[in-house]
Amino acid sequence: MTMFGKKPKPRRDLPAIDITKKPVKGMFGRTKMVPTTKKEQRQMKAALMKQYPDRYFVDDLKEYNSVKHDLSWIDRIEEFDAFMDD
Repeated sequence: MTMFGKKPKPRRDLPAIDITKKPVKGMFGRTKMVPTTKKEQRQMKAALMKQYPDRYFVDDLKEYNSVKHDLSWIDRIEEFDAFMDD
């Protein structure tokens, strides 16, 4: 925190940390990724905020440092497909 209680702004040049899924041990010793609940996301985010205060997080909490999954690659594929059809 800085003077007057302002929080430092997260940096866009650092990659976002994805906390929407967590690794869980599955059958036969394999690990798989399963969705996390909002309560688990809040707990994980609180712990990670202490280590990485200037990072964005991919989550479902809709807070000031939350971002959604980047799906812009789908738009680029559709644009390329439309270009090649002409």
